[in-house]
Amino acid sequence: MKILSHKTDCSTRFPIKGDETVFLPDELVTEVLSFSDVKFLMQMRCVCKSWKSIISDPKFVKLHLKRSARNPHLTLYFNKSIIYRGFNVVPFPVTRLRENAVISLPNDPHYGLMDNDCKYVVGSCNGLLCLLGYSPLHGKMWFHLWNPAIRKMSQKLGYFWDGVLGLYFSFKFAFGYDNSSHTYKVVMLLLDEAENRTRARVLNLCDNVWKPIQNFPAVLLHFCDTKPGANDGGVYLNGSLNWLAHPSEFGYINFYAWKKMNVKKFVIVSLDLETETYTKLMPPCGFDEMSPIEPSVCILLDCLCFSNDYKKTDFVIWKMEEFGVEESWIQLIKISYQNLRSIHRGFVDLELSKWLPLHLSDHGDTLILAKMLHDPDLPMSVEKEERQAILYNLRDNIAVQTRITDKIKWFFVKAYVESLVSPTF
Repeated sequence: MKILSHKTDCSTRFPIKGDETVFLPDELVTEVLSFSDVKFLMQMRCVCKSWKSIISDPKFVKLHLKRSARNPHLTLYFNKSIIYRGFNVVPFPVTRLRENAVISLPNDPHYGLMDNDCKYVVGSCNGLLCLLGYSPLHGKMWFHLWNPAIRKMSQKLGYFWDGVLGLYFSFKFAFGYDNSSHTYKVVMLLLDEAENRTRARVLNLCDNVWKPIQNFPAVLLHFCDTKPGANDGGVYLNGSLNWLAHPSEFGYINFYAWKKMNVKKFVIVSLDLETETYTKLMPPCGFDEMSPIEPSVCILLDCLCFSNDYKKTDFVIWKMEEFGVEESWIQLIKISYQNLRSIHRGFVDLELSKWLPLHLSDHGDTLILAKMLHDPDLPMSVEKEERQAILYNLRDNIAVQTRITDKIKWFFVKAYVESLVSPTF
């Protein structure tokens, strides 16, 4: 059907037969388009001036973002070549992962981090990915905001000098959105081992200015063991960034220091991006003893969640039903390792596995878990991070491996929603 449209009183005209026409008010067009994916909307901007105006309207962008949350994605981090070390980041629908078909990810230069002058994805928020770039030759670091759905990227932001040889072993970054000022921010945590403290700085990406804030009031776990893009803390939720930490005397907590910790001293440190102040939250009371595998925090069903090993027999996920209220912790999921044993090579593999929840379906029937082999005694030649994720059916207690042919680094995966949000200001 050919569409004839013109700028009328908030309407679009469709020919039916002869001179018969149907007028669709812009309010109805807006409602229908808001449920469409970004690729379709980019095409629909060419239909007529009124549709282009609707799709470009900031109110529509906000409405579409809200609707997009119903179709979550994960940014899959992988390398197509063993020799070529440039990683790709491809947003991938969770629905397709749950179908568990055999999938090969596209080898599109648009998704190459090296092609975009970057190395890692720091975080994801409102359809924007915050990318980290680094030049070892000049010791410079920078950030890009990137919307892969509309294929737009910001200029380099937040330039600063490294000044330290061990770059990846000194810094942690997190990315989020300040709802009050409608600005995106990057938080940098810098471990100062000499003074046994963690300094903090905030980059406002609108004015491109770094400023120091109060020192981080605890010590992050394994600060020096993981790279900036690893999904090991700094999870974003409704204007806050949240880390699992320990008020330890250790300036740097490695695997062996972990064994000496007091479980009752663990805290979740929450940074309010509006006030740039910290709040300490206690983990659930059910976390009452140490384990060889450390716990983690994540976001599931738009709630802060905490996961931990329980007596080497179960994997447990807790949900904070009301953010900031410690009494609102409830046990959300408990999975027996017996139900996971079929996907392991053996008992030892299971004992050494660290699990990271990536996504829980709205109906609570399917959980996507990343698995990492956690063994500090393995030789450096052995790949410690196993590239696999598990689909766990919570109704039938059945676990299967995802069937993606590419080798995904699952502990670098971020939650993502498609949006029309511009990465340029």
